[in-house]
Amino acid sequence: MHLQPHRYRPLAITLFVVGIAAFLVHETCHWLAGSLLGYPMQMSLNRAWSSTPFTLAHSLVISGAGPLVTYLQAAVGYAMVRSRASLVGFAMVYMAFFMRLVAMGVSVFNPNDEARISRDLGLGQWTLPAIAVGALLWLTVLASRRLRLTWREQIVCYLVASVVVTLFVGADMAFFPKTA
Repeated sequence: MHLQPHRYRPLAITLFVVGIAAFLVHETCHWLAGSLLGYPMQMSLNRAWSSTPFTLAHSLVISGAGPLVTYLQAAVGYAMVRSRASLVGFAMVYMAFFMRLVAMGVSVFNPNDEARISRDLGLGQWTLPAIAVGALLWLTVLASRRLRLTWREQIVCYLVASVVVTLFVGADMAFFPKTA
């Protein structure tokens, strides 16, 4: 399936909606894992936390809950692309890749989910993020080839994903400032 110029709008809208859902589900899974482990969890648009310190084992579970559902999202999306050449499926794969790529980049300043887990397991901060981003990139390339997306369509994907991430992170910083 090759997207014609008039199909840029459905691609952009699909990515935008899937991106919003992906952020909300990812953070909700962190919150849910912590709550199920008995912590008084709080959640904003781009983070979940507790004022009660986590044990190391619980920290690993809570940090891993969001990425695990994001990887599942990518796997389901890729299956949808393979079986039905689904644009929604592609958006699921692409947003999973983009979110984890941005999280890896942010880890330079503030270790994110996979970076924290990797560090805490003694694997070095970059081992798990690199594996995750590499695997998600591979799925994104395969899905892009299956849909025969052009470089222009890839630019649309990048721009829309960038807008979603910027909106979520910016709104989170504006409306849910971290308190010391």
